[in-house]
Amino acid sequence: MIRAILTVFMWTAFSFTIIHFVAIGFWSMLSLRLLKRDRPARRLVPRTEAPLLEDPPGVSIILPAYNEEAVIAHSSANALAQDYPNLEVIVVNDGSKDNTARVMIETHDMELVEKNPVSGPIPTLPIYAIYRSRTDDRLWFVDKAPAGAKADNLNIGINLAQHPWVVIMDADEFMENDAMTRCMVEVMAQPDNVVGVGTTLLPSNDIIIDGSQIVRREVARNYWVGCQLVEYLTAFIISRPGMAHIGAMPIISGGFGLYRRDVLLQLNGYVHGHLGEDMDLCVRMHRYHLENDIPYRVVQAPEAIVWTEFPSSRQVLMRQRIRWHRGLRMLIKDARKMMFQPKYKNFGRFGLATLYFFEWCGPIIEGIGWILMIALLLLGWVNIESAFAMFIAAQLIGQVVATLSVAVGVSTFGFYNRPSDLGRMLLFSLAVNWGFRQQSLWWRLRALLPGETAWGEMPRAGFKTATAK
Repeated sequence: MIRAILTVFMWTAFSFTIIHFVAIGFWSMLSLRLLKRDRPARRLVPRTEAPLLEDPPGVSIILPAYNEEAVIAHSSANALAQDYPNLEVIVVNDGSKDNTARVMIETHDMELVEKNPVSGPIPTLPIYAIYRSRTDDRLWFVDKAPAGAKADNLNIGINLAQHPWVVIMDADEFMENDAMTRCMVEVMAQPDNVVGVGTTLLPSNDIIIDGSQIVRREVARNYWVGCQLVEYLTAFIISRPGMAHIGAMPIISGGFGLYRRDVLLQLNGYVHGHLGEDMDLCVRMHRYHLENDIPYRVVQAPEAIVWTEFPSSRQVLMRQRIRWHRGLRMLIKDARKMMFQPKYKNFGRFGLATLYFFEWCGPIIEGIGWILMIALLLLGWVNIESAFAMFIAAQLIGQVVATLSVAVGVSTFGFYNRPSDLGRMLLFSLAVNWGFRQQSLWWRLRALLPGETAWGEMPRAGFKTATAK
């Protein structure tokens, strides 16, 4: 009896893995249909030729900074160089222990504008001082009391923003020059409905920059970075466009999100202390509009590309993934009652359900499957040929998804198409399913145990410059 029950559990666990990949296949079909459509973000929209940009709404780009001296001068200059005619950049310094403040003040010739100002409608920690650049008056620098988390920085930026749209991003990121325009033309195509726009995040670890421009894009050689690249392509190109298309996208990445400022103020900004503050904000945004019967759309613009530094070591990546999964646990606790409720529509039926069953329950079920397979094989209670066949089937389906992600990513972006890049991407698509996925599974299972809940620090290597190369 026990043998039969354990065997059923093992087959159920491996079948669940296959069902997960089938669900990704469903999202990929929707995403591929969306990618082929003649959408505003798919077209190149030069500032001088875009009719939608004749009267562009203003955008405030918020860069939260903590120990970012290696990247902040480049990322702030890149934000100012966006091919979008109406923007400001607000760098919020969260008590950095390095030279972030000095780099900003000296690089951009900042002058003190105000000391100890009142932050605004969202409660935050005190602001020490606000500076403004003498060389470009669109650039602001805010020095504030340290909070130890990103939420307070972002809330200060939201409070101080002077424009109706705000971009939330990390300080270690570098945007393609048309990223903002691609996002905003999606907004202006449906100005009364769009409340948030997500983009595609790719690794900046191996790009080469010259000033505010990217002069070379190539696939990473680092194992950890390369495997994350395949993962991100699956999320941003294969899954999220399809989910957004039916109103089910459960997250706009904290790496880059474009939001209507009045909606963020209505939601009282980000929740301090939440380890998944980007997921939490997106869920609260859905909930607010659905519960109040307000028409809205959360959009994914896959062609808008933002480059961000990926963890390049096992230890740092492990800390990040454990924190992400603990953030997911906090979110599931808050939002699980929204699942399958009619008033939450496709977001409750598909968006939250995907998070709960595949991201939260999935690792537990998959972990049980691995343990049972090993135990049953050692006891001789399961046929080794059958177990091996199920394992290979799950791995091959995962390989199809990874290869599809690589193929669609290369064809969508128009780069990563040199033979050396393609070769590395194919190798990483193999590595994701044969080792990296299992390692990531172990980290997510570890996140279920009690442990540190702080953000932790991620060391910055900085951008590679053309002169340095």
